[in-house]
Amino acid sequence: MAEDDKGRRSLLETVKAPLIFSFAMGFVAGFVTLITSSGGTENPARLDLGLIAFGIGFIATLLVISMLHLASRDNPEHLSEGSGVNRNSEELYRQQVATRREKARRKKADEAAQARRDAGEPEDGDEPTYGRRDDRR
Repeated sequence: MAEDDKGRRSLLETVKAPLIFSFAMGFVAGFVTLITSSGGTENPARLDLGLIAFGIGFIATLLVISMLHLASRDNPEHLSEGSGVNRNSEELYRQQVATRREKARRKKADEAAQARRDAGEPEDGDEPTYGRRDDRR
């Protein structure tokens, strides 16, 4: 097992603090619902509604606390070091784009050269073929 470099964590950094706070908020929601749902002192207490309100309050509070905790946590420093996936993929993407552009340029040049040959124009360094038969075809 990996050892924790920080040693023993405080209560606020562990999972105990959010659980305790969520339990307290659920208890308050359940107690308020239990008292107010009875409709007066002559009616019996509605334990079922109190338990439902406790569960909803507990889960909702725990969810909000965990989201706030995750949003406020900084990334570890070791994640920003090294080559990284994004850096490598960016370089690969640039190489692929350059390769595609070079292939497209060559294809255009080959098509232009083929069009000149089909039109009977001389290639670079050849003499014009005016009035002569072209035996190359």
